[in-house]
Amino acid sequence: MEHRNLPAVYAEVKNSFNKFAKLWQGWGITAEAVYEGDSEGLWLLRHGGNVLRPLCISIVPDLRSETELPWISLVSNEKTDIFKAKACNRRYLHSFFERLTEYLVLESAQAPAIAKSKLHIRKSGKHFYISLPVEGGDFWFSFSLRRKGWTWTIRRWSNLHGWVVADRVYRPLNENPIEMFTDIISNIGLALL
Repeated sequence: MEHRNLPAVYAEVKNSFNKFAKLWQGWGITAEAVYEGDSEGLWLLRHGGNVLRPLCISIVPDLRSETELPWISLVSNEKTDIFKAKACNRRYLHSFFERLTEYLVLESAQAPAIAKSKLHIRKSGKHFYISLPVEGGDFWFSFSLRRKGWTWTIRRWSNLHGWVVADRVYRPLNENPIEMFTDIISNIGLALL
């Protein structure tokens, strides 16, 4: 990644993006190119025809000196990372796409889960909150992407202890976390019986 050639750096960033886009595609999330040049691109990230958010990747020269490495700019709504195109910064690139994946799963899962469960599901940052009209009916869901899989963590409110982990659902990357969340939510009332 330590190139001064903007298209070469862009190609490396785009390669990382393509790996995540392939993963998303298995979950029904697509990346539709709006514009792509030699050192920048803009995509609309969609699920089921609905636009979730845009993604902009830009490689920008450092104007202080021609010998300086360029900057990598990754922007998608509230997710913005800007860092130097150094080999040691590859972890920032990977981390950005991991966090973006977590947001995309939450944004994709909310509407189908509401439609199937008939429950009000409130998204708050990288979490879902559900309140059922029974004592102990408050749930908090969070999604995490792992190296070889993903996890839904389910927390339940306890008056004595606050938010307590009730369960975790671990699955490999080839399983769809959006469908899993919809299945969990549609059966959440059964857990209270």
